[in-house]
Amino acid sequence: MDIHQIQYLITIVDNDFNLTKSARILNVSQPALSKLIAELENVEQIQIFTRGKGRITGLTPTGEDLIRHGRTISQDYDNLVKSIHERADLKSGTVKVGIAPVIISTVFNRAIPKFIQENPDIDLQIVENGAYELQKKLILQEIDLAVLVSPATYPSIQEKPIYDSSVSVWFNKNHRFHDFKGPIPFEEVAKEKIVTLDDSFMVTYQTNQKFNQKKLNPNYFFKTRSWDLILNICQEMDDAVGIIASPIGRNYSGTNIEHRDFNPIFPWRISICNMKDVYQNTVVKYTQNWFVNYFKNEQNKNL
Repeated sequence: MDIHQIQYLITIVDNDFNLTKSARILNVSQPALSKLIAELENVEQIQIFTRGKGRITGLTPTGEDLIRHGRTISQDYDNLVKSIHERADLKSGTVKVGIAPVIISTVFNRAIPKFIQENPDIDLQIVENGAYELQKKLILQEIDLAVLVSPATYPSIQEKPIYDSSVSVWFNKNHRFHDFKGPIPFEEVAKEKIVTLDDSFMVTYQTNQKFNQKKLNPNYFFKTRSWDLILNICQEMDDAVGIIASPIGRNYSGTNIEHRDFNPIFPWRISICNMKDVYQNTVVKYTQNWFVNYFKNEQNKNL
């Protein structure tokens, strides 16, 4: 007895033992289906169906046992075929990944070209937006994955950490912070003209939380979506400080600027996220795991 014979029998049962209807669904003739049943019962030396007036009317106890186990076997077979096909398509398809522009230029500037080179059959589509919009798009399944500053604000979002750094205070060498030893306290930063990213960025949301927890009223002098404008302002103004992630400064060519950690430390952790309990096709899983492993390997190189 093979898997196709089992599936034929299940089709007959599911169609109330109507051979005409079953044969049409299976795309075989009714005589061929009747012959299959007779040959199967003869070869296996069992009676699968009960009959009355020349028609199939139900299942024998042996038939009931066969169909019960047959359904499990059939489902396992279908899952196996599906898995094989998915693995065949493991490295092909379209994946939409949402990333904030700051993170693209700072964290993913090498990862994305490498992914494209290694996976030419995957159409990697990057959607650039702020953290709040990316979380909404992920929840609405408009994107497959989102790269976010941790923690995400929605509990239905599942995070896989990929990058760990900190947020810094930026200032020029004529600023009073230049003479400070070590990290800069939040209480001191709150006294300054603060230049930072606009409210669509998770860093700004987290900065507000930290000031609120300490009951501080920061002086936000200017907000923008442009990280390089923040650093330019800090370089030109002796009384302004910037608040952005430490790694961003690697992309800046200005010389009259420096940065320090906050006291206490202000972490900047990046995760590649998906929705909990939402089916991911194989190419999306592969893409997420590729980036997780890429950053893990990069971290190991720097140890």
